[in-house]
Amino acid sequence: MIMWYTGSGDSGKTRLPSGGEVWKDEDLVVALGDLDELNSSLGVVISLYPDIKEVLEAVQFDIFELSSEIAGFEMNFDEEKVKHVEKLIEEYSKTLEPIKNFVLPGGHIASSSLHLSRAICRRAERSIVRLLKTNRAKQIHEKYLNRLSTLLFILALYVNKKTNNPNVLWRKSIRH
Repeated sequence: MIMWYTGSGDSGKTRLPSGGEVWKDEDLVVALGDLDELNSSLGVVISLYPDIKEVLEAVQFDIFELSSEIAGFEMNFDEEKVKHVEKLIEEYSKTLEPIKNFVLPGGHIASSSLHLSRAICRRAERSIVRLLKTNRAKQIHEKYLNRLSTLLFILALYVNKKTNNPNVLWRKSIRH
């Protein structure tokens, strides 16, 4: 039988894949957790809306490489990944009407899930910024996540359009 647990993390510390033991609440571990959560949320979106599976699986691989790099492995995470995301933003944006107001999560469940992934991506980006301040991440990591959050927003709009669900637009509350 395979043992899926070791008990080695029961003391509040964890081992990094690249070696060494750190507290589980250290900035690096928090960032790795945020990126893992982002990847998991994208898996949910793929399950809900397989039409964008190819795009999101490529993003999942990128996030895994980004995570590996901040964990201490050399993955050569570079500007090409950012350019690819920018190209996707341009391609999907061409299919959309301009928006004239803030968009709230809603519509198709995959669209709402993409908005959730976008929010998780923003949190992961903030975690990377904390690592940037101590030279434990690269500017390209933050740049990639910044572009990715835009792509996830665009994909949320795209899914609503393709599923004939209107985007939920913010409007000023009439209650006083």
